[in-house]
Amino acid sequence: MSNESKGNGVLLGTLVGAGVGAITALLLAPKTGREMREDLSAKYSEWMAKGQELASDAKTKVADVASRVNEQTSNLVDRSKDLVNSAADSTNRALDNVKEMKEERTDQMLNSMDSSNKPMN
Repeated sequence: MSNESKGNGVLLGTLVGAGVGAITALLLAPKTGREMREDLSAKYSEWMAKGQELASDAKTKVADVASRVNEQTSNLVDRSKDLVNSAADSTNRALDNVKEMKEERTDQMLNSMDSSNKPMN
């Protein structure tokens, strides 16, 4: 498990623990119904703001990771294209060399046959 994941787990545990403690304290405190509703409403607003902040942070991190993955994928595609083009060029050069050698060998054989078929004087 990475340090960042451990840190996020500790943070989440702390937030959940604080939330449970706050709710327990509110429910067990001797207050009037109106005070209790006001406290609950205030805590709800706090937790909603904190949740939105965490969601925004998560969205930013996900966007950063997606951007890095996209960039790395693009780099891999470019490298793959370069390698394929290089291999194709090498193959074409080798094929040209083979064709040239074949033509030279064919010419040599034809010349050899011509000289052996010449009548002797």
